[in-house]
Amino acid sequence: MGQLQSKKVYVQDLQPGMYVSGLDRPWLDTPFSLQGFMIRNLSEVKKLGFYCDYVYIDTSKSIANLNINITSQPSNKRPPGIVAQPFKTELAAHNPVRYTEQSSVTHEIRIAQGAYQNIRDEFDSMVSRIGSGKALNLGQLSEVINPLVDSITRNPGASIWLARLKSQDSYTYRHCIAVAIWCSVIGRQIGLPQKELAQLSMGGMLLDIGKLKIPPVILNKNQQLSEREFALMQKHVDLSLKMAKDSSRVMPQAVIDMIASHHERFDGSGYPQSIKGTQIPLYARIAAIADCYDAITSQRVYAKPITHALAIKQMYEWRGFDFQPELIEAFIQALGVYPTGTLVELTSGEVGIVVKENPGKRLRPQVLVILDADKNQYIDFREMDLASATEEGNSNIEIAKTLEPGAHGLDPETLYI
Repeated sequence: MGQLQSKKVYVQDLQPGMYVSGLDRPWLDTPFSLQGFMIRNLSEVKKLGFYCDYVYIDTSKSIANLNINITSQPSNKRPPGIVAQPFKTELAAHNPVRYTEQSSVTHEIRIAQGAYQNIRDEFDSMVSRIGSGKALNLGQLSEVINPLVDSITRNPGASIWLARLKSQDSYTYRHCIAVAIWCSVIGRQIGLPQKELAQLSMGGMLLDIGKLKIPPVILNKNQQLSEREFALMQKHVDLSLKMAKDSSRVMPQAVIDMIASHHERFDGSGYPQSIKGTQIPLYARIAAIADCYDAITSQRVYAKPITHALAIKQMYEWRGFDFQPELIEAFIQALGVYPTGTLVELTSGEVGIVVKENPGKRLRPQVLVILDADKNQYIDFREMDLASATEEGNSNIEIAKTLEPGAHGLDPETLYI
């Protein structure tokens, strides 16, 4: 919870005057879209109880008496979602494949950037067609998605780097493309065939396309949504489905199911049908993770972004409730502790950017070293494998800390792109 003076409180112990700073589930699954608010009355406590078992209270902002007897357990804790069949058995039906890296991030980044730009251009055209009442051009969308999927299969690191860049486009642009990338990255990690990765990416692009039909005053509201507004926001699923079904070609049923169910939750607490476990289609379970991660790590009108580390920590805590445990673990394995593109300072004082994870040694990735210990830029950048490199006269070098983009005048977006 960062610097907040937070305290975990179960819903039955909440009182007006307590300041809610965190939930036990993603904010975007609830109408509480401020990501922080004062409880004003008991009806708001009741409303929180509909969505949450417990919340986090910022004690420094609360005005209620916090010296109450707070219970250690919820009165009616949500049970973890039930897996209808073992995940390996379910996955076997998809004829999984084992992917190997076929290129370096430094080589692949330029290819992935070109694919990203083509998708961005197609997104422009897609928005224009929707605005003029025309159908989605599924053939054209597939044509621009396939090169990105090709890049992800060769080395997902480059696309992970692109997906984590936050300044390229507006949130609408970036979120749709980033979710497409995250879906494909998860699919690759669990071994889905390349044809299915393409379908996952297409579905990721179209999950929120229906929001183009939602009034901007609601989309851009920086205050808590009313129940009516939240219900209207939920209608974006139906709107996205209609656009997908009305597209120029027949949309694959797996993509239709993905769009329809990406807001369902593993314990049955999602919408629109409140289905749970593996009743939720696999693609939709993947999309739920991709959509949530990108949303909570991005700047939105009603919420500040959180770090990768905090996002992974929170989503891991939500496993079995909001997300399937096996898929959350696959996602974390794919991204690692230091995802590609992370700016880091080493124990040597040098500064670099992570260019590759080392499986089995995730605290010691490969780093492109850019600045020396005095924070002067090297003439020639060099790659250092922290899993094996021991430089002369130095002990084994490690990552001392992560840095925010822009630290020491460095922007990961401009280092290769």
